[in-house]
Amino acid sequence: MGTWTTKSSKVVYENPWLLVREDKIIHPNGEDGMYGVVESKSDAVFVVPIDSEGNVSIIQQEHYSTKELAWQCVAGRTDGELPEEAAKRELLEEAGLDAGEIIVLSRAHTASGLTTFRSTICLARQLTPNANYIDEGEGIATVAAFSIPTIHKMILEGEISNTESIAALLLAFAYLEKEKTV
Repeated sequence: MGTWTTKSSKVVYENPWLLVREDKIIHPNGEDGMYGVVESKSDAVFVVPIDSEGNVSIIQQEHYSTKELAWQCVAGRTDGELPEEAAKRELLEEAGLDAGEIIVLSRAHTASGLTTFRSTICLARQLTPNANYIDEGEGIATVAAFSIPTIHKMILEGEISNTESIAALLLAFAYLEKEKTV
């Protein structure tokens, strides 16, 4: 089996945050084809803040694209910052929390069959409330802390359905379990 080959590429849409390409390609099996790719102009961070009691703060937010109110992790673009800096900024903007410690857990690709989007998943600890600063323009309805078993239940019952948030939460929980055994 061969590899993917790009014969030509054309930008069909672009804005400050992303661009959409239409590529003429050769599939790994040698057949000609076309592929649409959405490129992000910056990476993202997903933050799992866990307090000293083991509770996880998540947000309930309505995104323009889905028009649905949903529970998810704090997340956002890195805007050229290091992931740790972006995680601290997003945590403050979206949840009103300052973090004394940010641990980078992993990097992930979002919808890799369609996009070039990359995210860094971070664990935030040593949390202190800073409710004086929450960005109200993001559609965030609620910030709440839940126990890890409750978060598991919310995932299983579909209350948390954002795939990146599910991955971030489960990765953070696995990290915490491993930390207990070391």
